[in-house]
Amino acid sequence: MDPYSRETAVVLTHPMGQDDLLYNGLMQEGVEVICDPMIDTEQVSLCQDKLSTIYKSRRIIFTSKRGVEYFLKQVKPADVLDKSFICIGKKTAQMVEKSGLKVWWVSQGRTSSDLVEELQQARVLPGETWVGLLGELAENTLEDGLKGIVNYQRYNVYKTIIAEKRKAETESLLRAKRPMLVVCTSPSCFNGFMDVYDDLIHDEVGFASIGPATTKSMRKREITPAVTARFSTYEGLWQEMKLQLKPNYR
Repeated sequence: MDPYSRETAVVLTHPMGQDDLLYNGLMQEGVEVICDPMIDTEQVSLCQDKLSTIYKSRRIIFTSKRGVEYFLKQVKPADVLDKSFICIGKKTAQMVEKSGLKVWWVSQGRTSSDLVEELQQARVLPGETWVGLLGELAENTLEDGLKGIVNYQRYNVYKTIIAEKRKAETESLLRAKRPMLVVCTSPSCFNGFMDVYDDLIHDEVGFASIGPATTKSMRKREITPAVTARFSTYEGLWQEMKLQLKPNYR
């Protein structure tokens, strides 16, 4: 299929935030856009024992902006000013810094595996207590990789809710066999879309992947993404999509 023609509808499967880069960019290019979020998130409350461990810890790890968001809904920045924060992604680090907190390490990679490799080479005092504040669906990559290096504790601060109902507009386009590019910014978005619409997928449906973890989920279902971001960010994904939407950008 040609997933980039002007007649191709684009389905965005992530929750829409304010000033969404992908949505705004596609609309400016005159592309038909359907917002059909496959996931939502909900806070997981930290009990007093977990908060106590956090307050006694040396460093705190965030792998996403959502982790920062849900943590700061439960803890005042003033109560963790003495902590050093480790982040995956510049946007995550910026969110931490906007709260007046100190970022000690920003991973140069894109995944938890990349972060682990970096931290294994860092000079860390044995016995330090580190806390990872993650989503429930995150794998135990940090726990496995930091074992024996620091005293690592994982606490979930949010959970992911997967959509179960079909959106009439998406279903109608699929039944009409319209060319469609489905944009997935996480494995959860992709798996949610497939669980809801699997029986309607046809040869004119292509998928865009934001990075390695999402692509891995696609390949498990024997799907090769039509678009893959070179850098696992919304900006990176949009750049790849834009190059295909308008070849003159090359």
